Formats: sequence, C-alpha cells, structure tokens
Amino acid sequence: MELSFATAALRSICEKRQKASAALGKVAAIELAARIADLVACETASELIDLFPEDIVALNPRERAIRLRAGLELRFCSGHVKTPTSGAGTDWSRVTRIKIIGLETVDD
Repeated sequence: MELSFATAALRSICEKRQKASAALGKVAAIELAARIADLVACETASELIDLFPEDIVALNPRERAIRLRAGLELRFCSGHVKTPTSGAGTDWSRVTRIKIIGLETVDD
C-alpha cells in the first residue's frame, strides 16, 4: 500500500528509526518499523486486517488502529481522495492508500 502521514513529525517518527528510538524507545521503534513494513507490503487494508486480526482495533467506521505490544496504537484511515465506501463506512477491501493519522499511548 501507499502511505501518507497527517504531519511531518509523524512521518519522521514512522520513517526514521533514530527519531522513533529517541521518541518511543528502541523496542517500540523496532516494532513500529515492522508494522510500517507490513502496511507497505499489503495490497489492501483488508489484507492487513486479515493478517493481524487481534492487533487491529476498529475506532469508528472510517478509522482503524494497529495495537503495538509496546503500548501504542498506530491510527490510520483511507488515504484516497475519495474514500471507497460500503454501507456506513470504509470499504477496506478497496483501500490501497493509507493515511497514518496518529501514534498514541494506549491506556489499558
């Protein structure tokens, strides 16, 4: 899939291991890099959801998050100009562009 980012700072953390290590710690940075690689390797968002069903959280009909074991959620939505929809929400099987919109600490 193709990725875009909500902010330059978020792009920097997601794309640069050194920035991620400084901001999140080494273990979280390694896990984040692996999940970003998984996103890029998948052809559609539904493929990612099928690969990691326990780690994907439905935040609302248009947003999902990948739970990282480091206690973070990588939030994303469709990155298409016109989001493919089905019923009341995003048709994830037709989403080939993802926009990373946040990286937040999870309160368990």
